[in-house]
Amino acid sequence: MQHTDDLFNPMHRFVDTACLRAAYLQYEESRNPGAQNFVTLPEGGMELGIVSSEDPRIARAISSLLTRSLEGARCDKGGHLPPEVVTRVQRDIISPEGVSTLWGIAGHRFVLARRHDVHTHEILATILVGRSKDTIFFFTGRYNNLRYSTIAEDVDFDQPDQDNSAHKWFDRFAFPSPERFKPDRFHHIANFVVSPEHRSGGLASLFLRSIVRYYSRDVLDSNGYPIIHSQYLLCGRGLWQIGDPPWLARMKKLGFYRRWGAESFFIEHNWAPLPVVVMQGKQIDNVAYNRMYDMPTCYGIDQIPHASNEHLLERIPEVMRLALDPRAKLQYFQAMFDFMPDVEKGDRHDDME
Repeated sequence: MQHTDDLFNPMHRFVDTACLRAAYLQYEESRNPGAQNFVTLPEGGMELGIVSSEDPRIARAISSLLTRSLEGARCDKGGHLPPEVVTRVQRDIISPEGVSTLWGIAGHRFVLARRHDVHTHEILATILVGRSKDTIFFFTGRYNNLRYSTIAEDVDFDQPDQDNSAHKWFDRFAFPSPERFKPDRFHHIANFVVSPEHRSGGLASLFLRSIVRYYSRDVLDSNGYPIIHSQYLLCGRGLWQIGDPPWLARMKKLGFYRRWGAESFFIEHNWAPLPVVVMQGKQIDNVAYNRMYDMPTCYGIDQIPHASNEHLLERIPEVMRLALDPRAKLQYFQAMFDFMPDVEKGDRHDDME
């Protein structure tokens, strides 16, 4: 496994053009098999495509982007996560090996790139999108690449806690019921990152819009757009994120909306204490932490949910109670992005293409 410190080198975002071209995937049953296996965008000579992360140079470039981005989430650097949590994720989940062999085996790894010189391309941004609408990349720290349709059977909700076998592992959390945990026919996303060198340049919005424009089958078919690449298409209704609290404001700017009532919380017990929250050198309690992210005021009487049949409105009273419970700390929100927000929310297709 590559040493984590080396991944802080920003030069890893530059990859050999021949390597990138070889990494772009082609779908054998593409509706345009003769097309190139990436999309050349009209904006600034950029290109978009789904890559294989099996090539160690591609995996290293993606891992470096993710590693450097996550470093800013450390609470000793102004973020919201304990340093040990950041280090564990960098080591186990977004290392080059993790990029190649963990969630990536169940997702489409999109990259946004731009030519740097005659031999080199620069990776500007990346996102992982579930291949199947049924995929959940992670469920607490114990499950990866679950199928939503079989989550109730595949997850042992009665398993003992790892530190105290007299208690249940899942007593550490409060989240939506397994039957409603994921919105129906939405692609799970993870690892959505723009290179630190190119923040505030509108690349995140361009990246997202371009994926929808060129890879959403419903958008292509409904608008009569030609398919100009030979890669996979996304057949779901939209994108779905399980995100850390600070990310919601950023995702809203890109067109995502909160899935009401779907928040997850850590629950503190005397047998399972939570780490002390220290932000900007100051210790804060769980209720104060929840308030930092508009909990429970986001559910005030003056608030109106985005139009969707996937909200968990019946769970909102429980979420509001948890937000004011000193033992409960906000863990994740859920956010959604509709591919076609102005049409009836249905699914005309069975699975991916």
